[in-house]
Amino acid sequence: MNALNYQHIFHEIKNTVTLINSSAQLLDIKCPQLNTEPHWDNIRHEITYLKNMILEISQAGSTEQLQKEFLDLNCLLENVCRFMKDTYPDIKWKLKLCKQLPLVYADKIKIKQTVLNLIKNSAEAESKHIAIKTQSDDNFVKIVLTDCGGGIPLELEDKVFDLFTTSKEQGTGLGLCIAKQIVESHDGTLLLDNHPGDGCTFTISLPTTVTA
Repeated sequence: MNALNYQHIFHEIKNTVTLINSSAQLLDIKCPQLNTEPHWDNIRHEITYLKNMILEISQAGSTEQLQKEFLDLNCLLENVCRFMKDTYPDIKWKLKLCKQLPLVYADKIKIKQTVLNLIKNSAEAESKHIAIKTQSDDNFVKIVLTDCGGGIPLELEDKVFDLFTTSKEQGTGLGLCIAKQIVESHDGTLLLDNHPGDGCTFTISLPTTVTA
């Protein structure tokens, strides 16, 4: 089955899930008594799970078709944090950017999606503080994100980047897996420093010495 067929199947699934979700929302309005039915709660839970999964897959796209450009990560992070402050107003943010940070040759949309996935992961872990910094190390530029969301359970630490691994009730287990895939498609690395009960640090390393 070629990529075109996969894309067609994906869009058919997306359209069907969107229709089911819209129908469920209409039923909520027209038949409020359904909210007292436990089976209805299960249905809505599964619809939300499918919708979130479809959204994350569609945002990730194919990492084989990167639209690379010379990218200022400091500028990207400033824009992302400005947006996320409105999305998560209860979180205290600390942004420390390295001066004269080298440019990277990367896909702006996919790197942005990676950062958003990491921030979302921290926010959903109920972190009240998120610190993001950039630094230059040898031939790599690093984005270091630290939160105080309690860390990742020890039993999940070694497989946190595996597909469908999640400790969240409505988590898809796709966000961190996709983030790692995107970073590695740029010949970079995504590492975790986990402190259960305290928080965790994710470090994105991207090469600065590249051929355009």
